[in-house]
Amino acid sequence: MSYLIPPWLQVFLAVAEHKSFNRAARALLLSQPAVSQRIRQLEKALGVPLFRRTPRGVELTPAGEELLYYARQVRRLLMVAESRITDPTSTQQRRLLLGMTPTLTLYRLPLWLKHFHEQYPHVRVQVRTDTTPRLVQSVRYHNLYLALVEGELPHEQGVSSLLLGEIPFVILAPAQEPWVHHHQLPLEALDQQPFISRPPEAQTRRWLDVLFTAKGVRPNLVAELDSPESIKRAVAQGVGVTLLPRCMVEDVDERALHVIEITPDPPRRYLKAIWPAGLPLHPLAQAFLRALQPFFPTLRAWFREGHAATAEELRWPAPSAPPPLP
Repeated sequence: MSYLIPPWLQVFLAVAEHKSFNRAARALLLSQPAVSQRIRQLEKALGVPLFRRTPRGVELTPAGEELLYYARQVRRLLMVAESRITDPTSTQQRRLLLGMTPTLTLYRLPLWLKHFHEQYPHVRVQVRTDTTPRLVQSVRYHNLYLALVEGELPHEQGVSSLLLGEIPFVILAPAQEPWVHHHQLPLEALDQQPFISRPPEAQTRRWLDVLFTAKGVRPNLVAELDSPESIKRAVAQGVGVTLLPRCMVEDVDERALHVIEITPDPPRRYLKAIWPAGLPLHPLAQAFLRALQPFFPTLRAWFREGHAATAEELRWPAPSAPPPLP
């Protein structure tokens, strides 16, 4: 979140863009009454109503539409100003707020941080761990400079994205008969097998359900656990088998767990970097992605082709005329 954006502006933009006081409150981590009160104070100060309630939510009044145009200009100006004065190579303490999904935070972030801090020792990294849909929402409403997410992005994105790589999945089985002699198996081998999965509300679970349905695979679901480490421990105890990203099983105890590659077409999800659409990538976010180049060839090509924001692109463009009022 940009510290330059005043609270009234954040609240007004959140309500206008979410078209809901409740959704705006959740996005801002505020209570709904607090959001309503700030909007009332703003309307009182301006002397005009900005929103009207409808059965479908809230709509902007003509005055609200005009204010939204200028509020977005101000937000962009303040965020570009922050980008221009932020230098990741400075010896002064800087703070980079990142978003990541739980798998990346637990299994990939420590190594990435090591490479980043070797190049930018004066930048303090703060990571917010959440699901992909919630991170997309945080980026879309400018509460995060950058997020690294897995899986499918929601349709109404409002974010720019860059594909970093693939996350292949493998079968994790107990290190005992009949699994121990198999190093490769088709996905169909899981049909009717005792299977440990994530809870139904998890995005990975929904993805697996679609995958199994498409392949005609019907595992025997014996447990639903919300922690990958709990799933691994349950597999080691012989409760069942599971599917996990390969990065989660790189250090398993081979005396208890057995990793099986899926052939001929291993299921995979995609790893993407996302940042607010319509804004240049923040310099600190650029620095973090530059530090990840040894891990992702796509990043090396992306920077080499000059897609990252240049100093000229960080300049504030001349504003166009506001839309005519109805």
